[in-house]
Amino acid sequence: ISNSEGDLLFLLDSSGSVSYYEFSKVKEFIWDLVQPFTFGPKDVQASIIHISTTPTMEFPFDRYLSSETVQQAIQNTRQLMGDTNTGKALSYAKEKFFSDEAGARPDVPKVLVWVTDGFSTDDISEPMQLLKDMGVTVFIVSTGRGNYLELSAAASQPPEKHLHFVDVDDLPIITQELRDAILGTV
Repeated sequence: ISNSEGDLLFLLDSSGSVSYYEFSKVKEFIWDLVQPFTFGPKDVQASIIHISTTPTMEFPFDRYLSSETVQQAIQNTRQLMGDTNTGKALSYAKEKFFSDEAGARPDVPKVLVWVTDGFSTDDISEPMQLLKDMGVTVFIVSTGRGNYLELSAAASQPPEKHLHFVDVDDLPIITQELRDAILGTV
């Protein structure tokens, strides 16, 4: 898929509340989701932040500029364990990620895809609102156990287009729909 331009950030729950199996299924889902995109400085750029005790960047936007290298980087991603400090990770995304130093580009659409088991140990509402105020479109994929009201408030509006509840084994069911929604944004 070419003629799309945007910075696509995956916020992955890498905490101890996610099993190794669930984490591997989420990686497969992201790998499938990005497969058709064209990556590069004039196309889509991708990045990953881990939600854990301390937010951790897996790779910046401008590191991998081809489908093959992005997919390899996703495959090589390792779970960190720790706490589910999503609010901290969202603040980190706002301060560090959608910035020049992380390879983000001005004047291109910004998309955040947050994949979660549904629970955070800190507040997400304020940092999420700050990201949305910056123009970031927020998609949320909850693997079934999340608080609907909290997550629907966190997702971009309308929630029926930006929030998905799905069992981790059924993630492939939403791949095309989510990809199409992202393409409608970038």
